[in-house]
Amino acid sequence: MWKVTKKTPKIRIKLKSYDVRMLEASLQKVLWNLRKSWADITWPIPLPKKKKLYTVIKANFVYKSSREQFERWTYTRLIDIVETWPKTVENLQNLQVPVWVMVDVKVY
Repeated sequence: MWKVTKKTPKIRIKLKSYDVRMLEASLQKVLWNLRKSWADITWPIPLPKKKKLYTVIKANFVYKSSREQFERWTYTRLIDIVETWPKTVENLQNLQVPVWVMVDVKVY
């Protein structure tokens, strides 16, 4: 006869930051908590970095050709949790990451 296995929900964690060192430090903290709870994960996938350009006019009225450009890079890492345990969800809820690292958790 066929065995019916209960499927656990999969979790996708996306970490974003403007500073790559803070992103990597937060990523190590998340991975350590996931390994501690015996979760089955895929390794962090580095997504392509995105560049956003901002152009600001230096003078306020006459010198329109005098401009200054700024750029901002966004770094992203992706972790898929294939199999979860109750301890995994509890560890993720109690996780503390710095304010400048954005964490997006999706359950599917």
